[in-house]
Amino acid sequence: MLSSLRTIGLVAALTAALLPAVPASAAPPFAGYAFFYFTGESSPIGEQIYVATSNGNNPLDFREANGGRPILESSLGELGVRDPFILRSPGGDRFYLLATDLKINGGRGWDAAQRTGSRSIMVWESTDLRNWSRQRSVQVSPPTAGNTWAPEAFWDARRGTYVVYWASKLYASSDPGHTGSSYNRMMYATTRDFVTFSPAQVWIDPGYSVIDSTVIEHNGVYYRYTKDERNNSSSSPCSKFITAEKSSDLLSPSYSFVAECIGKATSSSPGLSAGEGPTGFKSNTEDKWYLFIDEYGGRGYVPFETTDLASGRWTMSAGARLPASPRHGTVLPVTQAELDRLNAPPAPVRASADGLVAHWPLVSSAADVSGHGYDGVVAGRASFSSGSLLLQGGHVQLPDNLLTGVQAVTVSADVLVVPAQQTPYFLYGFGNTAPGGAGDGYLFSTGDTYRGALATGNWATEQGVGSGQALPRGVWRSVTLTVGSGVGALYLGGVEVARSSGVTRRPSEVGSGITTANYLGRSVYASDKPFLGRMKNVRLYNRALTAAEVAALR
Repeated sequence: MLSSLRTIGLVAALTAALLPAVPASAAPPFAGYAFFYFTGESSPIGEQIYVATSNGNNPLDFREANGGRPILESSLGELGVRDPFILRSPGGDRFYLLATDLKINGGRGWDAAQRTGSRSIMVWESTDLRNWSRQRSVQVSPPTAGNTWAPEAFWDARRGTYVVYWASKLYASSDPGHTGSSYNRMMYATTRDFVTFSPAQVWIDPGYSVIDSTVIEHNGVYYRYTKDERNNSSSSPCSKFITAEKSSDLLSPSYSFVAECIGKATSSSPGLSAGEGPTGFKSNTEDKWYLFIDEYGGRGYVPFETTDLASGRWTMSAGARLPASPRHGTVLPVTQAELDRLNAPPAPVRASADGLVAHWPLVSSAADVSGHGYDGVVAGRASFSSGSLLLQGGHVQLPDNLLTGVQAVTVSADVLVVPAQQTPYFLYGFGNTAPGGAGDGYLFSTGDTYRGALATGNWATEQGVGSGQALPRGVWRSVTLTVGSGVGALYLGGVEVARSSGVTRRPSEVGSGITTANYLGRSVYASDKPFLGRMKNVRLYNRALTAAEVAALR
């Protein structure tokens, strides 16, 4: 699964010594590119991480992987992530993915995000680009910072450490509420493991706002590309575009000027209305470099190219086919094996002999005790107490693709609904968030009229079963939905309360086997009302249990 929340044996390596850089001749040949990005504030799921893969070694021809759905979703901090940056370790055997902890869709707005926003970066690790470690939040900015935006990293062989850099507004220490004026400058810290970081220092401060630096190294020279964030005016005509500098020392406080206004349209060449989030990479097959620049408020990423980094001259690439709505991210050269793994369909879920896929007791964690490793992550206002999960607006984020290959299904849980619960509300949801469209859909149960439904597209494709009665409040009740052989059934307290012969669609048809929005305590859509109360003892089966088996669940 592309965004599995299971730890994949990375913990022990966090403290291991980093391997030395592998000579290019020893590295497997690159056969294509992986493009990690987010899609902007308008996405129905909010800001999360997507990936697209290239058509072989063509750096201008990409298709969405994972069915065009997110591969990673945030369960920490702001519950949204932007500006994903991925790098390969110098030994070539590990990947680190960094992202901004920021959610504008449903968040507090841009001003608050720069005054009292997150001072942390989000980090994931992988050895294969397919399976990812559990997300962690690492605070890197000082208390005077109001935000921590667009983190990137570069292996500094001279110092034997990673240099991580990002943009922050810094406020006076005498202004703890960050109410005064400030501007973004580029900060940096060093790390060897992306767990422990040195104190942050200023890297770029021209006296006005700059953000979104990225670096390309060639023949011992570091070319740095940064967005000039000043308001556009006649006195600063290159504002809102990219400035290029160079240095032989990555951390030099004084880079030499190369060019400005990169990406801006001129009378003789096409360009952008404005640009940010540059990501640069070298062609796998020739001495050519590409700089993708995000035309925010416009087309999203637009590719530019050059054969001479020192010249500072970049030309808009022709004939590019990029994924839909790509925003600030990273293009990473990858091997054929890595490309194949990213493009592979999800594997069918694992199940025990009795059909049990996962069992989440929710006593003190969201761990799956079935032995299949489908651990969940608690997000938002949720906590464990009194032997159950207390949900006060939070939820449990479950791994992706829990319905892959599932021809029939049973979902059972013990729930306690608080008297103040607003309606309509959802107990759980397995599926995807894109409204309508081929390959989407969901499986859910609601509590206000106590019903369950399965859809393979939007609401018009729903087939369900309803009891016509609301769940009782203030008391524990077991709720069970079964779907199989064209029949849907609902049980309350182990007793059947509704049955329908009109549920002919199979769970495996939801998202064509790809589901990236699987939750306990909420629906697949963030705008729907969450479940408020307590939950425990949640089970998922890949078959429809019989009435006797449901009655025997404890």
